[in-house]
Amino acid sequence: MNRRTLTVYGALCAATLSHAVSAQTARGASSTQAPLTVSTAWLAEHVKDRDLVVLHVGSKVAYDSGHVAGSRHVTLDDIAQPSRPGALALQMADEAQLDAWAERNGIGDGTRIVVVPHDTVLQSATRVYFTLAYLGAMARTSLLDGSFQAWKREGRPTTTDAPAPVSGVQFTPRLQPELIATLAQVEAITKDGSTHLIDARLPRFYQGNGGGYPRPGHIPTAVNVPLSTVSSNGYLKPASELKQLFVAQGVDGSKPVVTYCHIGQQATLLWFVAKLLNHDVRMFDGSFQEWSGATHLPVVAPPGAK
Repeated sequence: MNRRTLTVYGALCAATLSHAVSAQTARGASSTQAPLTVSTAWLAEHVKDRDLVVLHVGSKVAYDSGHVAGSRHVTLDDIAQPSRPGALALQMADEAQLDAWAERNGIGDGTRIVVVPHDTVLQSATRVYFTLAYLGAMARTSLLDGSFQAWKREGRPTTTDAPAPVSGVQFTPRLQPELIATLAQVEAITKDGSTHLIDARLPRFYQGNGGGYPRPGHIPTAVNVPLSTVSSNGYLKPASELKQLFVAQGVDGSKPVVTYCHIGQQATLLWFVAKLLNHDVRMFDGSFQEWSGATHLPVVAPPGAK
């Protein structure tokens, strides 16, 4: 290669790299993906990082009883559409509400985020994680494995003091609507079999014993991987065990996955697990409350189920 050729080649490479970096920046992507979970040891090492925001998910009473220093209290009401009579519960809030929520909690365009479940019931925390993924911040968000309870058991420092309010933070939402499956899309799945449909509810609800919203049972073609089977004492089970839970129900990675539950909360835990297992996965936000309320759609349930 002569000098002129090298110069042209170098210019082309530089232009290509510049275009790639610009495209990545426009998408809000990161060159490195944060792990889906972090340990208490990792959080203890990084808790004072200036660019870290820790979100404590639980009731106000639980938060006030103690939390990781600097963590900010989050409830599901903060990230859901305002409740209205007759409306679906716990639906994804609009962009303006989520943008304001993020900035109020100190989440900016370069912030590293850790979501901390207060206790060993993980689905509220995974709903917060899912919301951040929907906002385009998944690449820099992790869930604390073991929950706040593990942090306390290990004797790590806690506080009852709330951090000072923040201002002047800039967050740019980059919505990912493809993470949410719609009623029409789920209806199509039940007919064409193109996607694995996972019901995250406890077996009795899947089988039609209560929790009907308003009709009991489950969506046709759905298999049941109960949320209670994927974690233990606040820790997600090893990937090999999680994979076996999926494979036992025929979810083998050959097709995309959609998860659902009662109202779109428990389903985020199965969505999170599917992400851990590298599945192409969406979450049906309306979940069974929306499906069962659409009386033209079939429900699978034993005769006489209530």
